[in-house]
Amino acid sequence: MKLAWGVEIAGTGLGIPDRVVTNDDLAQRLDTSDDWIVQRTGIRERRLGRPDETTLPLATKASWAALADAGLTPQDIDLIICGTITPEHQLPATACELQAALGCRWVPAFDIAAACCGFVWSMTTAAQYIHTGMADRALVVGAEYLTSITDMEERSMAILFGDGAGAAILRRSDDPQRGVLAARMGADGARGRLIWVPAGGAAEPATTRTVNERLHYMRMSGREVYKFAVTQMHEIIQETASEAGVTVADIALVVPHQSNLRIIESACKRAGVPPERVVVNIDRYGNTSAASVAIALHEARQAGRIRPGQLLMLVAFGAGLTWGSLLMRV
Repeated sequence: MKLAWGVEIAGTGLGIPDRVVTNDDLAQRLDTSDDWIVQRTGIRERRLGRPDETTLPLATKASWAALADAGLTPQDIDLIICGTITPEHQLPATACELQAALGCRWVPAFDIAAACCGFVWSMTTAAQYIHTGMADRALVVGAEYLTSITDMEERSMAILFGDGAGAAILRRSDDPQRGVLAARMGADGARGRLIWVPAGGAAEPATTRTVNERLHYMRMSGREVYKFAVTQMHEIIQETASEAGVTVADIALVVPHQSNLRIIESACKRAGVPPERVVVNIDRYGNTSAASVAIALHEARQAGRIRPGQLLMLVAFGAGLTWGSLLMRV
Protein backbone atom coordinates (compact mmCIF):
# COMPACT_ATOMS: atom_id res chain seq x y z
CA MET A 1 0.00 0.00 0.00
CA LYS A 2 1.38 3.42 -0.98
CA LEU A 3 1.80 5.64 2.05
CA ALA A 4 2.70 9.23 2.87
CA TRP A 5 3.85 9.39 6.47
CA GLY A 6 5.73 12.55 7.49
CA VAL A 7 8.43 10.83 9.54
CA GLU A 8 12.18 11.36 9.60
CA ILE A 9 15.24 9.79 11.23
CA ALA A 10 16.57 12.32 13.74
CA GLY A 11 19.49 10.28 15.05
CA THR A 12 21.05 6.84 15.31
CA GLY A 13 23.38 5.10 17.74
CA LEU A 14 25.44 1.97 18.24
CA GLY A 15 25.97 -0.35 21.20
CA ILE A 16 28.38 -3.21 20.57
CA PRO A 17 30.46 -5.46 22.86
CA ASP A 18 34.16 -4.83 23.29
CA ARG A 19 35.21 -8.41 22.58
CA VAL A 20 36.08 -9.24 18.96
CA VAL A 21 36.12 -12.94 18.04
CA THR A 22 37.72 -13.77 14.70
CA ASN A 23 37.29 -16.86 12.57
CA ASP A 24 40.78 -17.94 13.59
CA ASP A 25 39.71 -17.70 17.24
CA LEU A 26 36.82 -20.09 16.54
CA ALA A 27 39.08 -22.41 14.56
CA GLN A 28 41.15 -22.99 17.69
CA ARG A 29 38.29 -24.96 19.26
CA LEU A 30 36.00 -25.92 16.37
CA ASP A 31 36.56 -27.95 13.20
CA THR A 32 36.57 -24.93 10.90
CA SER A 33 38.84 -22.31 9.31
CA ASP A 34 38.80 -18.68 8.30
CA ASP A 35 38.63 -19.61 4.62
CA TRP A 36 35.74 -22.05 5.16
CA ILE A 37 33.67 -19.48 7.07
CA VAL A 38 34.38 -16.57 4.70
CA GLN A 39 33.50 -18.58 1.60
CA ARG A 40 30.15 -19.72 3.01
CA THR A 41 29.03 -16.65 4.96
CA GLY A 42 31.23 -13.62 4.29
CA ILE A 43 31.88 -13.30 8.04
CA ARG A 44 35.42 -12.59 9.24
CA GLU A 45 34.75 -11.59 12.84
CA ARG A 46 31.89 -10.89 15.24
CA ARG A 47 31.34 -9.15 18.59
CA LEU A 48 30.44 -11.42 21.52
CA GLY A 49 29.19 -9.93 24.75
CA ARG A 50 30.63 -10.53 28.18
CA PRO A 51 28.36 -11.15 31.20
CA ASP A 52 27.92 -7.38 31.68
CA GLU A 53 27.21 -6.77 27.98
CA THR A 54 23.78 -8.37 27.66
CA THR A 55 20.74 -7.08 25.75
CA LEU A 56 19.76 -4.23 28.07
CA PRO A 57 23.25 -2.68 28.51
CA LEU A 58 23.82 -2.83 24.76
CA ALA A 59 20.40 -1.31 24.06
CA THR A 60 21.01 1.41 26.63
CA LYS A 61 24.37 2.33 25.10
CA ALA A 62 22.87 2.52 21.60
CA SER A 63 19.94 4.60 22.87
CA TRP A 64 22.11 7.18 24.60
CA ALA A 65 24.15 7.53 21.42
CA ALA A 66 21.02 7.98 19.28
CA LEU A 67 19.61 10.59 21.67
CA ALA A 68 22.89 12.52 21.56
CA ASP A 69 22.94 12.33 17.77
CA ALA A 70 19.39 13.72 17.64
CA GLY A 71 20.10 16.41 20.22
CA LEU A 72 17.35 15.08 22.49
CA THR A 73 16.99 13.92 26.09
CA PRO A 74 15.11 10.88 27.43
CA GLN A 75 12.33 13.26 28.50
CA ASP A 76 11.66 14.10 24.84
CA ILE A 77 10.72 10.50 23.94
CA ASP A 78 7.02 9.58 23.59
CA LEU A 79 7.38 5.90 22.67
CA ILE A 80 9.95 3.09 23.03
CA ILE A 81 9.91 -0.04 20.88
CA CYS A 82 12.60 -2.71 21.13
CA GLY A 83 13.00 -5.46 18.56
CA THR A 84 14.58 -8.49 20.23
CA ILE A 85 14.34 -12.27 20.56
CA THR A 86 16.80 -12.28 23.46
CA PRO A 87 15.06 -10.07 26.03
CA GLU A 88 16.93 -9.18 29.18
CA HIS A 89 14.29 -11.14 31.11
CA GLN A 90 11.20 -13.12 30.16
CA LEU A 91 9.27 -10.46 32.07
CA PRO A 92 9.10 -7.47 31.83
CA ALA A 93 9.66 -6.30 28.25
CA THR A 94 13.19 -5.10 27.62
CA ALA A 95 11.71 -1.82 26.35
CA CYS A 96 10.26 -1.23 29.82
CA GLU A 97 13.64 -1.89 31.44
CA LEU A 98 15.21 0.43 28.88
CA GLN A 99 12.68 3.14 29.79
CA ALA A 100 13.83 2.93 33.42
CA ALA A 101 17.53 2.74 32.52
CA LEU A 102 17.30 5.94 30.47
CA GLY A 103 15.03 7.79 32.89
CA CYS A 104 12.26 8.36 30.37
CA ARG A 105 8.75 9.48 31.24
CA TRP A 106 5.98 6.89 31.68
CA VAL A 107 5.51 6.47 27.96
CA PRO A 108 4.42 3.30 26.10
CA ALA A 109 7.27 0.78 25.93
CA PHE A 110 7.04 -2.68 24.39
CA ASP A 111 9.05 -5.34 22.55
CA ILE A 112 8.51 -6.82 19.10
CA ALA A 113 9.68 -10.43 18.79
CA ALA A 114 10.05 -10.77 15.02
CA ALA A 115 13.62 -12.09 15.07
CA CYS A 116 15.74 -10.57 12.31
CA CYS A 117 12.80 -8.38 11.22
CA GLY A 118 12.48 -6.91 14.71
CA PHE A 119 14.03 -3.52 13.96
CA VAL A 120 12.27 -3.04 10.61
CA TRP A 121 8.90 -3.98 12.12
CA SER A 122 9.61 -1.69 15.08
CA MET A 123 10.45 1.21 12.76
CA THR A 124 7.23 0.65 10.81
CA THR A 125 5.16 0.48 14.01
CA ALA A 126 6.76 3.62 15.44
CA ALA A 127 6.16 5.47 12.15
CA GLN A 128 2.49 4.52 12.38
CA TYR A 129 2.27 5.92 15.92
CA ILE A 130 3.80 9.19 14.74
CA HIS A 131 1.64 9.37 11.63
CA THR A 132 -1.56 8.91 13.64
CA GLY A 133 -0.54 11.52 16.21
CA MET A 134 -0.07 9.09 19.10
CA ALA A 135 3.61 10.06 19.38
CA ASP A 136 5.92 12.79 18.15
CA ARG A 137 9.30 11.22 18.89
CA ALA A 138 10.01 7.50 19.17
CA LEU A 139 13.05 5.54 20.27
CA VAL A 140 13.40 2.39 18.17
CA VAL A 141 15.97 -0.23 19.15
CA GLY A 142 17.20 -3.52 17.73
CA ALA A 143 19.18 -5.37 20.40
CA GLU A 144 20.35 -8.94 20.76
CA TYR A 145 22.50 -11.05 23.04
CA LEU A 146 22.41 -14.00 20.67
CA THR A 147 25.19 -15.74 22.53
CA SER A 148 22.54 -16.70 25.08
CA ILE A 149 20.61 -18.85 22.57
CA THR A 150 23.47 -19.98 20.31
CA ASP A 151 25.15 -23.33 20.87
CA MET A 152 28.76 -22.21 20.70
CA GLU A 153 29.88 -25.86 20.48
CA GLU A 154 27.91 -26.40 17.25
CA ARG A 155 30.05 -25.32 14.31
CA SER A 156 27.24 -24.47 11.90
CA MET A 157 25.68 -22.07 14.43
CA ALA A 158 28.66 -20.71 16.37
CA ILE A 159 30.22 -19.15 13.27
CA LEU A 160 27.11 -17.18 12.29
CA PHE A 161 25.96 -15.03 15.17
CA GLY A 162 27.11 -12.01 17.13
CA ASP A 163 25.81 -9.67 19.83
CA GLY A 164 25.03 -5.97 19.52
CA ALA A 165 22.46 -3.19 19.39
CA GLY A 166 21.51 -0.25 17.24
CA ALA A 167 18.99 2.51 17.86
CA ALA A 168 17.18 5.20 15.89
CA ILE A 169 15.10 8.22 16.84
CA LEU A 170 12.06 8.81 14.64
CA ARG A 171 10.23 12.12 14.77
CA ARG A 172 7.45 13.92 12.97
CA SER A 173 8.54 15.80 9.85
CA ASP A 174 6.79 18.86 8.46
CA ASP A 175 8.61 18.50 5.16
CA PRO A 176 6.12 16.98 2.67
CA GLN A 177 9.03 15.60 0.65
CA ARG A 178 10.31 13.45 3.54
CA GLY A 179 8.77 10.39 5.12
CA VAL A 180 7.69 6.77 4.71
CA LEU A 181 6.48 5.97 1.21
CA ALA A 182 5.81 2.25 1.52
CA ALA A 183 6.13 -0.59 4.00
CA ARG A 184 5.50 -4.31 3.97
CA MET A 185 5.22 -6.85 6.78
CA GLY A 186 4.41 -10.54 6.51
CA ALA A 187 4.78 -13.91 8.17
CA ASP A 188 4.47 -17.61 7.38
CA GLY A 189 4.08 -19.43 10.67
CA ALA A 190 3.77 -22.79 8.93
CA ARG A 191 7.53 -22.63 8.38
CA GLY A 192 8.25 -21.40 11.89
CA ARG A 193 10.36 -24.39 12.87
CA LEU A 194 12.92 -23.71 10.17
CA ILE A 195 14.48 -21.38 12.78
CA TRP A 196 13.41 -21.95 16.37
CA VAL A 197 14.35 -22.62 19.99
CA PRO A 198 12.54 -25.80 21.08
CA ALA A 199 12.45 -25.21 24.85
CA GLY A 200 11.93 -22.36 27.25
CA GLY A 201 8.35 -21.48 26.40
CA ALA A 202 5.02 -22.70 27.75
CA ALA A 203 5.04 -25.79 25.51
CA GLU A 204 8.42 -26.97 26.82
CA PRO A 205 9.34 -25.29 30.12
CA ALA A 206 12.90 -25.56 31.38
CA THR A 207 13.74 -28.89 33.02
CA THR A 208 16.90 -30.84 33.64
CA ARG A 209 16.13 -32.82 30.47
CA THR A 210 15.72 -29.76 28.22
CA VAL A 211 18.98 -28.33 29.51
CA ASN A 212 20.87 -31.61 29.10
CA GLU A 213 19.51 -32.02 25.57
CA ARG A 214 20.52 -28.42 24.73
CA LEU A 215 16.97 -27.57 23.68
CA HIS A 216 17.32 -23.95 24.76
CA TYR A 217 19.60 -23.20 21.84
CA MET A 218 18.56 -22.03 18.40
CA ARG A 219 18.11 -24.62 15.65
CA MET A 220 18.01 -23.81 11.95
CA SER A 221 17.42 -25.62 8.67
CA GLY A 222 20.03 -23.71 6.74
CA ARG A 223 19.35 -24.84 3.19
CA GLU A 224 15.60 -24.14 3.38
CA VAL A 225 16.15 -20.76 5.04
CA TYR A 226 18.67 -19.79 2.36
CA LYS A 227 16.23 -20.49 -0.47
CA PHE A 228 13.42 -18.64 1.28
CA ALA A 229 15.61 -15.63 2.07
CA VAL A 230 16.94 -15.11 -1.45
CA THR A 231 13.49 -15.36 -3.02
CA GLN A 232 11.65 -13.31 -0.42
CA MET A 233 14.26 -10.56 -0.21
CA HIS A 234 14.44 -9.73 -3.89
CA GLU A 235 10.65 -9.91 -4.25
CA ILE A 236 10.01 -7.60 -1.31
CA ILE A 237 12.49 -5.01 -2.63
CA GLN A 238 10.71 -4.93 -5.99
CA GLU A 239 7.20 -5.00 -4.52
CA THR A 240 7.90 -2.21 -2.02
CA ALA A 241 9.35 0.04 -4.70
CA SER A 242 6.35 -0.63 -6.94
CA GLU A 243 3.89 0.19 -4.17
CA ALA A 244 5.63 3.53 -3.60
CA GLY A 245 5.40 4.35 -7.29
CA VAL A 246 9.17 4.29 -7.82
CA THR A 247 11.59 1.90 -9.47
CA VAL A 248 14.38 -0.08 -7.84
CA ALA A 249 16.79 2.11 -9.79
CA ASP A 250 15.45 5.14 -7.88
CA ILE A 251 16.54 3.71 -4.52
CA ALA A 252 19.83 5.27 -3.42
CA LEU A 253 20.63 2.80 -0.66
CA VAL A 254 19.36 -0.58 0.54
CA VAL A 255 20.10 -1.60 4.14
CA PRO A 256 19.42 -5.35 4.33
CA HIS A 257 19.49 -7.76 7.22
CA GLN A 258 23.04 -9.08 7.50
CA SER A 259 22.32 -12.82 7.43
CA ASN A 260 24.78 -14.18 4.90
CA LEU A 261 26.82 -12.35 2.26
CA ARG A 262 25.81 -14.84 -0.41
CA ILE A 263 22.13 -14.24 0.35
CA ILE A 264 22.55 -10.45 0.21
CA GLU A 265 24.50 -10.54 -3.06
CA SER A 266 22.17 -12.99 -4.77
CA ALA A 267 18.94 -11.29 -3.69
CA CYS A 268 20.11 -7.80 -4.58
CA LYS A 269 21.39 -8.94 -7.97
CA ARG A 270 17.99 -10.48 -8.74
CA ALA A 271 16.23 -7.31 -7.58
CA GLY A 272 18.47 -5.14 -9.75
CA VAL A 273 20.32 -3.36 -6.94
CA PRO A 274 24.03 -2.85 -7.72
CA PRO A 275 26.54 -3.70 -4.96
CA GLU A 276 27.58 -0.07 -4.44
CA ARG A 277 24.03 0.76 -3.30
CA VAL A 278 23.89 -1.99 -0.65
CA VAL A 279 25.15 -1.67 2.92
CA VAL A 280 27.19 -4.70 3.97
CA ASN A 281 28.95 -5.08 7.33
CA ILE A 282 28.40 -8.79 8.02
CA ASP A 283 32.14 -9.33 7.70
CA ARG A 284 32.65 -7.42 10.99
CA TYR A 285 29.55 -8.29 13.01
CA GLY A 286 28.08 -11.56 11.75
CA ASN A 287 24.34 -12.05 12.03
CA THR A 288 23.01 -9.97 14.94
CA SER A 289 19.31 -10.66 14.25
CA ALA A 290 17.14 -7.64 15.16
CA ALA A 291 20.23 -5.49 15.74
CA SER A 292 21.52 -6.16 12.22
CA VAL A 293 19.66 -3.51 10.21
CA ALA A 294 19.93 -1.00 13.07
CA ILE A 295 23.73 -1.31 13.22
CA ALA A 296 24.06 -1.12 9.42
CA LEU A 297 21.77 1.93 9.28
CA HIS A 298 23.86 3.77 11.86
CA GLU A 299 27.12 3.00 10.09
CA ALA A 300 25.68 4.12 6.74
CA ARG A 301 24.60 7.46 8.26
CA GLN A 302 27.97 7.93 9.96
CA ALA A 303 29.76 7.25 6.66
CA GLY A 304 27.65 9.87 4.84
CA ARG A 305 26.00 7.31 2.59
CA ILE A 306 22.49 8.59 3.44
CA ARG A 307 21.82 12.10 2.16
CA PRO A 308 18.70 14.31 2.32
CA GLY A 309 16.20 13.70 -0.45
CA GLN A 310 17.39 10.19 -1.25
CA LEU A 311 15.31 7.03 -1.16
CA LEU A 312 16.36 4.59 1.58
CA MET A 313 15.07 1.03 1.94
CA LEU A 314 15.35 -1.19 4.99
CA VAL A 315 14.63 -4.87 4.34
CA ALA A 316 14.80 -8.00 6.48
CA PHE A 317 13.63 -11.60 6.81
CA GLY A 318 13.93 -14.03 9.68
CA ALA A 319 12.47 -16.60 12.03
CA GLY A 320 8.72 -16.86 12.11
CA LEU A 321 9.16 -16.95 9.20
CA THR A 322 8.87 -13.17 8.94
CA TRP A 323 9.77 -10.47 6.43
CA GLY A 324 9.50 -6.71 6.29
CA SER A 325 10.55 -3.58 4.42
CA LEU A 326 10.40 0.16 4.89
CA LEU A 327 10.99 2.69 2.11
CA MET A 328 11.67 6.31 3.13
CA ARG A 329 12.65 9.55 1.48
CA VAL A 330 15.16 10.85 4.01
